[in-house]
Amino acid sequence: MIKFHKLTTGYSSKGTSKEVTRALDFSIESGTLVGILGSNGIGKSTLLKTITGFEKPLSGSVQIDEKLVHGMSPMDRAQCLSIVLTERKLSGDLLGIEVIRLGRQPYTNWMGSQSQEDDQRVTEVLTQLNIEQLAEQTIRTMSDGEIQKILLGRALAQDTAVILLDEPSSHLDLCNKALLFQQIKQAVKENQKTILFTSHDLNTAIQICDKILLLLEDRWAYGTPDELIKKGVFQSVFPKETVGFDPLQKQFRICI
Repeated sequence: MIKFHKLTTGYSSKGTSKEVTRALDFSIESGTLVGILGSNGIGKSTLLKTITGFEKPLSGSVQIDEKLVHGMSPMDRAQCLSIVLTERKLSGDLLGIEVIRLGRQPYTNWMGSQSQEDDQRVTEVLTQLNIEQLAEQTIRTMSDGEIQKILLGRALAQDTAVILLDEPSSHLDLCNKALLFQQIKQAVKENQKTILFTSHDLNTAIQICDKILLLLEDRWAYGTPDELIKKGVFQSVFPKETVGFDPLQKQFRICI
């Protein structure tokens, strides 16, 4: 379980603080797929980085299984949660299987040697994501969709209870986006992972998510897609004269 206790995220600089998201106070049950949605610059990526411990909260706390994230050592955090950011700092010469093996680093000995158990987990991930054909292929020869699958594989190989994905479907066409989200849903269902992802694709998130955290300029809302639709909060995401929300179709539509 992930618990946010009056969590306020943002930045501190030269004695002043800029709040991004304010006083998040709710819990996420294990085995839940959560979409973090909102307009550009609303603070979605900052929230992910705060959950992982990369950024410190301005106030409040994040707990995973009753342990304070910002009180954990880096190694403990690496065994508790994994993250895939939009920035891809990978050597193009790395093979797909080498990238996935990086997910096992929190469990290797001081020499970095991987055990038979580590190798077995990597093999399981390749099979689960149906990417065995990418194992011996270099990153530089892969498409954006294939790289996203490899990075998801690295996160699954890390075998953490919580996985955070920053814009996992960006730059993917509709077919590859659908395939990626099918595999994410499968990981939640079969492995009881708790997966949080940020996205600009609100229509897709409404279709696939168990819960949604919607970030707005002056407030936030958390619940199932149907609960948020009933509350009417989706109508506040964009200017009404630009993008409207159809609660019956459960879709955003461009106003033309």
